[in-house]
Amino acid sequence: MLWPMASLSYPIVPRLLYGALLLPALPLLTLHLLWRSLRQPAYRNFFDERLGRHRRSAARPIWLHAASLGEVQAAAPLLAALRAEHAGVPIWVTCQTPAGRQAAEALALADCTVAYLPFDAGFCVRAFLRRVRPRVALVLETEIWPTLFLQVRRAGIPLLMLNARITERSLRRYRRLAIFRHALALPEAIACQSAADAERFRAAGALDAALSVTGNLKWDRPAPPAVAARADWPQTPVWMAASTHPDEEPVVLAAHRRLLREFPEALLLWAPRHVERFEPVAQTVQNAGLALRRRSRDALPDADTRVFLIDTHGELAGFMPGSDLVFVGGSLQAIGGHNVLEPAGFGLPVLVGPHTAHFSDSVAALQAVGGLLQVPDAEALAVQIAALLRDPTRRAAMGRANADCVAASRGALEKTKALVAQRLVGGG
Repeated sequence: MLWPMASLSYPIVPRLLYGALLLPALPLLTLHLLWRSLRQPAYRNFFDERLGRHRRSAARPIWLHAASLGEVQAAAPLLAALRAEHAGVPIWVTCQTPAGRQAAEALALADCTVAYLPFDAGFCVRAFLRRVRPRVALVLETEIWPTLFLQVRRAGIPLLMLNARITERSLRRYRRLAIFRHALALPEAIACQSAADAERFRAAGALDAALSVTGNLKWDRPAPPAVAARADWPQTPVWMAASTHPDEEPVVLAAHRRLLREFPEALLLWAPRHVERFEPVAQTVQNAGLALRRRSRDALPDADTRVFLIDTHGELAGFMPGSDLVFVGGSLQAIGGHNVLEPAGFGLPVLVGPHTAHFSDSVAALQAVGGLLQVPDAEALAVQIAALLRDPTRRAAMGRANADCVAASRGALEKTKALVAQRLVGGG
């Protein structure tokens, strides 16, 4: 029976408040996606899926929701394990961004459908569940959708939050809307990245019986194949600016120009976070008079290149072995940071700015072993990059510390697999 818990509901006041916020937001969200599609046409594709108009699943699948590129990358080892251990069960992966969708499709899992998550409106979610009929719902990291959670539970589908994390800022926001407290009481399992995350989920409304600490799946992600190695170009030194945002772009360029005064052969490998920043960054570099090559057009740097723009999807980590150190963006601009474990896993020193709330536990772990430097501002970033590039012995020690830390911190995958397997036993 598909709807065995149809009487489950939220209290009337939080439900009405959420509806009052959601209904006006749907047309605005639609307009926002259409606006984004002017720069990224992929946002126009498969728009009917956001309304719940998905193709029907022939059999009840394992459904995993990973919002965007980073979550898909974190989920990759789990998806591979689920595919291997439950070969007869189809898999559905939902995302919210074209980058996430492309990354999920690139995994090339057998019998796997990739689609967009429907809007968090009752008619959209119910249509999705009727067509897909998942046997289990696995939601990664920070995705808390009250309507989705409620409709999944009403359908009698086990709901698990995996690799779950929540920042203090998010906790304050959720506390202002009571419906999130009620929504977080619905998952039967919330597998947290850390004990601090578990405490924050408890404070936000999660049930003690649902909470566990399994660790961060990102520690278990195998290093992707290297696209380039340090010996692939003659320039020295080489540093990388990874996943940068608009306010960080002038900082990165200024740091590199300053570095070139001391090291005229220095090379910057630069990967903006979003595709719409590729062209502005390229133009900025050219306006500065620096020799530029691009991955999408030139394959690799030549001997004269001073900035190499990584303007392709899914190749950022593969270029990390070609650098001496990595600055991870989203941390000088108040974004909350990005994944520091990829460069650490390659045995590279890592630098970040002050805004790392989204990866606070990973940052703290690498900082504790001496493999990561957190700088307060743009000036300090430029100074520390230059200092590290002058000191190969220190860089090597930091890189070893990071690699050892990553190796010692694995184990989340096995714990997470066990939680999922418990809900799949006997599932039809």
